[in-house]
This record gives sequence, structure tokens and C-alpha cells, in this order.
Amino acid sequence: MILSRFSSLLLLSALTVTLPVVNSVAEKNRDVFHVSALSPVQGHSQFLSVERPSSLPGRSLPSGAVERKANPWKLQASLSGAVIHDLSFATAKIGYAAAEAGQVWKTTDGGSHWTEVLNLNYPYYFYGVHAFNANDVVISGFYDSSSLFEGLIRWSHHGGKTWTNDIVLGTTGSVQRVRFANHDDGIVMNLVYGSSNYAYYTTDGGATAADWTAELSNPDGGWFGLEFSFLSNLHARASGINYCTSSNGGASWSCGPSIDSVFDGPVFFVNDKAGWVGGGEISPNVEGWVHRSTDGGKTWSGRTLDDPWPIREILFLSPQIGWAAGGNIYSNVGGIYFSRNGGKTWSVDVNTGAEMDACDSKRVGTKFQVWCAGYNGSLTGVIYTVTVPAK
Repeated sequence: MILSRFSSLLLLSALTVTLPVVNSVAEKNRDVFHVSALSPVQGHSQFLSVERPSSLPGRSLPSGAVERKANPWKLQASLSGAVIHDLSFATAKIGYAAAEAGQVWKTTDGGSHWTEVLNLNYPYYFYGVHAFNANDVVISGFYDSSSLFEGLIRWSHHGGKTWTNDIVLGTTGSVQRVRFANHDDGIVMNLVYGSSNYAYYTTDGGATAADWTAELSNPDGGWFGLEFSFLSNLHARASGINYCTSSNGGASWSCGPSIDSVFDGPVFFVNDKAGWVGGGEISPNVEGWVHRSTDGGKTWSGRTLDDPWPIREILFLSPQIGWAAGGNIYSNVGGIYFSRNGGKTWSVDVNTGAEMDACDSKRVGTKFQVWCAGYNGSLTGVIYTVTVPAK
């Protein structure tokens, strides 16, 4: 596992070619430096990367892939200067988006219009948001300056009108997403640079820093993808360099190799049986993949999707119906794939040309409204939506 610190602006052209192997042992074994992403997008970025043998599988479309009429996604909103990393809807009308530059955006009309309700500017970076209801919402991220580094959360209990001060969870890594299984049990995943990785968990609502406990979630070291799974029974799964599980709300973890031979990224379980991991790289190739499990992660399929952009986010409405979204801002590719058979086969729903990082859904009567958000090469946030029957 390697996380190297550079300015992302200097890497825009460098990532179009194969990055060099970084040590002589790897070179002798013909290892390749695979890069999943840069984090954060703006400012001083880290490679999320790893060295793997050069004989790993390349892109090959899975057999049985089907073409079908795409779902009618539409570009619902564009937010200038918003590098959106997370999305959470409290109701079908009220939702929030978290972005870099200390931004939080809110909609009250189902996503057609958005208002900036918090802007702390750089060096704040928000990577997570979880809306409990119309009033209570928590955001997560980090403050990264030359003299101070803090992973933090903030709360609002007034629908984003006012916010608490920074609630600092740690000073060693980037706090990523925050998720709650209920009003008391929550997990925040950390991204510790160059060391073992941690998860913060709370059992009493997480109102203060003292309410959170840091637990070593990945003793092997290595990063996790932005999306992790946290079910109402407190079972959690996170994946990246390793695939890790917790059966007690993040209080203890068990880890093994990544599901994909390169690495994973997002992981989503709709229940304790049906689950998916995705992943992808931006160097030496630009591609993405998905694996599926029907037995709670005891066994996994091979790649059922192998596509021309990294998969960053997975969302299933049922064990059968779901999407895999992603992209790469540096080569202006991205979009959303759809499956109606539990991820056995996939087809393109919409090509956005943007890096799609987050999705959410709400049931509205006999239908579901689904939103997916990301950002393009102009650093403009984009939000797409579709309405599908509840089946």
C-alpha cells in the first residue's frame, strides 16, 4: 500500500501514462503501480494505490452482458465549484450534499434547486453527510493545512441553518463518510496516511468527541473506499486494500484480502446475504469492476462488470435492482450502470462524463426516486435523478 503526497494539479497530465514502479524489488518482480484515485481532488492529494503483479486481469467484458432500454436519468442540477463526495436525503424533498472547500448544500424540492448552507472554504474538505430527518444532520471531513491536520464532524439540529463547531475525532488521518444504523449507533471511517487504518464508532449518538471511540479496523494498513456498508443489525463491511467486516457496529473488525485481485473501493449490502463490491483504477489503465455475493460475503463472483471507468458507488433497492456509478475526473469519463438481476449482468444507464461519487434513494408511493451526484473536469457538481417503479 502506498499513499504519496503531491499536488493534484501537477498530476492531471501525469496520470495519462503508466506511473513508474517505485522500488527495485517491485521492478524485479515486474510489479505495477495501480492507482485508484487521488484524495482530495483539490489541494495536496494522496495516491490511493498499491503495487500488484503485472499479470493481473485486464479489461474484458463479462459474458452474458445485455443491452436494454436505459432508465430515463436526467441532469437535475449543476453546482458551480462543488466537488461533491456524498449525498443524503432525509425525505423525498429534503436532501444534503457534502463537498470539498468546506461546502454543504441543501435542497427542499427533491433536488431541482440547491442552496449552500455552509461554506468554510479551504482547507476544509467534507466527504460525508447523513441526514436523520428534516432538522438533524451530521457532516464529516477534515481540515488540512500546513500547520494543522484534524479529522472532524459537525452537527446541525436546525436543518443546516446553524452548525456546531468542529468536533475533532483525530489528528492522524482524513475522516471520510459518516453513517448511522439508528439514532445511537454510528461509524465514521478514517483514512490514515501511511499507517494502519481506524474506524470511529459511537453507541450514544456521537454528539461530542468523547462519544466516539477509535478502533483499529485494518491492522494491515491501507485505505478503504469512500462507501462502506452499515446495516440496521450493526453489521458493517468496508473494503479497499483489504476487505474488513464488523458484527458489532465497528467495535471490532476482521480483515482479509481484497475481493478483487487489484483492490476494491465501494461496498454495499442490501441485507445480510446480498452484497457487492466495486473498484477501479486511473493508472496504468482507466477501468472499473464489480463483484457480487449472495451468501453474506463468504464467497464472491468474479468480475461481473469490467468497464471503462472506476466504480465509486453502488446502490441497490432490492437484491435484484441496483446501480454502479463512477468515473475519472482526469479523463472526463463516468456514468451509471444498471442491473436488474442482482449484478449478474450490467448495462449503461447514462454516460455523464463526470466522476460520480454518491447515490441515495427514497420511496415515494409506488415508486423510488434515485439520485447520484459527482463532479466534472470543470469542478462543477452534477446531480442526476431517475424515478423507477418499486418492485
